[in-house]
Amino acid sequence: MTRPITVYIADDHQIVLKGIASVIQLDPELEVVGSTTDSKKIIEEVCRIKPRVLVLDMVMPDIPGVEIIRGVRQMRSLQTKVIVFTMHKDVGYVAQAMQEGAHGFVVKDVDTAHLIEAIKTVVRGKQYLSPPFTQQKIKDYLDQLQNGKDEEDILEKLTRREREVLIFVARGTTNNEIAQTLGISVRTVERHRYNMMKKAKFRNEADVIQFAIRRGLIT
Repeated sequence: MTRPITVYIADDHQIVLKGIASVIQLDPELEVVGSTTDSKKIIEEVCRIKPRVLVLDMVMPDIPGVEIIRGVRQMRSLQTKVIVFTMHKDVGYVAQAMQEGAHGFVVKDVDTAHLIEAIKTVVRGKQYLSPPFTQQKIKDYLDQLQNGKDEEDILEKLTRREREVLIFVARGTTNNEIAQTLGISVRTVERHRYNMMKKAKFRNEADVIQFAIRRGLIT
């Protein structure tokens, strides 16, 4: 006979804890081996019991869920998979949990069948996301974050004068007009413009305009 999948549950509400446990126990393939509402006990008990899956509410008192996930993942001897079970539906919340090492994410207001499926899926070595989340949504979110970081880096690479020239170029201002406004020569403007384009890896003025709009430098 196949041994059941052992599950440990952590939630800050006792009623929710009992509800989750009762649902899991209905499945003959699963076994609840422990639970707690105390975030300070989670890592210690998971290390002691070594369940195959930890179902964790991200919003726990005293210790944030992300720190608990990080703590569990740092225990190299543990093979415990972490499933986040929460009311939060923000994609940034999901992405953060997955980056920290969570293997699954289930929203509390979906059918409980999703939680059961999540437990069985992560044990097979796969990730599980309940509706309304998808891997593509998380990827798009992380790409957006990275683009924002890259754009912040671009501005840091530019000198004050190069940033000024960038804004003027984005507004469609000519080199002569920029020179007159800043009180510098056209040749100096051209040099700043060339350096700005090279550092930021802009291919043309359209790239400059799109960047300036995204960063709120122009309307």
